[in-house]
Amino acid sequence: MEKFTFTTPAGAIDVARTEKSLTSYGGFVAFASFLKKSGVIEKLVETCPIERTSNNATSVRDVILSLLLTCINEGSRFRHVRFIQNDETIKKVFNLDRRICGEDSIRRFMEMIDSAAGKKWLDGAMEILFAALPEMFIIDWDSTITTRYGDQEGVEVGYNPHKPGRGSHHPLVSSVAGLRLCLTMDFRPGKAHSADGMTTSLKDVLDRLPANRKPFLARADIGFCSDSILREFEKNESMPHFVFKLKKTSRVMEAIRTVPDEQWLGAKSFGALQITERMIQLTSWEKPRRVVLGRRLISSQTPEESGTLFGECSCQYTAFVTDLTPQQYEAWQIAEIYQGRADCENIFDELKNQWGLAGFCSQQQHVTELAARFTLLSYNIWSLFVRFFSTKKHQEAKTSRKEILLFPAQLTEHGRELTMQIATMDQFWKVLRDGYERLANWLSATAPQLTFPTPVLTAYTSLKALAQPYVPLLVIEKSG
Repeated sequence: MEKFTFTTPAGAIDVARTEKSLTSYGGFVAFASFLKKSGVIEKLVETCPIERTSNNATSVRDVILSLLLTCINEGSRFRHVRFIQNDETIKKVFNLDRRICGEDSIRRFMEMIDSAAGKKWLDGAMEILFAALPEMFIIDWDSTITTRYGDQEGVEVGYNPHKPGRGSHHPLVSSVAGLRLCLTMDFRPGKAHSADGMTTSLKDVLDRLPANRKPFLARADIGFCSDSILREFEKNESMPHFVFKLKKTSRVMEAIRTVPDEQWLGAKSFGALQITERMIQLTSWEKPRRVVLGRRLISSQTPEESGTLFGECSCQYTAFVTDLTPQQYEAWQIAEIYQGRADCENIFDELKNQWGLAGFCSQQQHVTELAARFTLLSYNIWSLFVRFFSTKKHQEAKTSRKEILLFPAQLTEHGRELTMQIATMDQFWKVLRDGYERLANWLSATAPQLTFPTPVLTAYTSLKALAQPYVPLLVIEKSG
């Protein structure tokens, strides 16, 4: 056996190659069990828009698992599939027909699926995860810039604060507040406005959601306050209520300046938020709407310090437009419930920096789009899986991967029995043990022979206890 000898502080140590099934992905066994019970892979295989007829072609299931596991393993480029490509343990755990396929096989497979077919295909798989949603929830909308380098199809120069003048894509994503789950994505060129396609995407999501699971409130920032969007929410009873942040235009600032001090609710203390509300009609709106105004004292100077007769105060102002009535939500409640929207910024940060939303770039736009949708699906699956190990707060991928996925292990086989022997420290084993117990209980409690509509819905109905927002929400039905 070929070996190398190195002198270390502990003395001479021989290094030799072994034929044993060793892996650095000991956590994939539990994930494979979760993935099998979810039925997502089976759904993708059954509904795949293309059919592989050649005996030499990599099977659809192998290609899907190759890309999905690459995403789970922090991959952001097609070539990152090489990190897991030759791992025999992964092949056995996921029962692949051949092995993890190469980057060219994945790319050629995706080139055969156009944009519309790819969206329909992955949306169908995403709907399986909708069964984990609470009956009523808040849906957040936002867009992000994914900078591109080159002349890829669909890349256009638009608003790009990080790389001005550089081409980009501008996807629009909706997410569920408190759950870290993404419902849909509208893949758009860089010139697209923040709100382009928002109402169309929302209506599509509402049509696809189960009848007993609907959003009661939509939140978005200043780019979504056009009159056409607001009218769509107001005239359609099936649409949720809305709370959107309003741009501080001259009309809004004029309304703020006309509010007497005694009409601001709350003490005017440093850093404290004061609230009031007005009916305001912007120049681009067809009618007045309820606007909640806020101000926060950020600096105060005495007459001596400012050199003026009365002194000077500087305030930070905010404004929110909503169709909720004061009987449903008071002004301070509107400001409070909007603050929770800040968490959706963390979703984008995680998707772009810890997943591959800004990666997997191809010359063909439909390939880049399909890879981005796979990334979103992988993110949702992992977010649900992590709930078994961290039930009180969301663990971002850079932490959860190290704790519950990446640790050395050996797969041993005795007769027909396979055993994964993992090596982990005591402090991490406690987290793993507790998570494995929850996962095992969930798997045994959702056996297909139980009297439920389908095994998949049964599974996620039981998981629903884990997939709840971290903050209780006040639910308000929309009335005509």
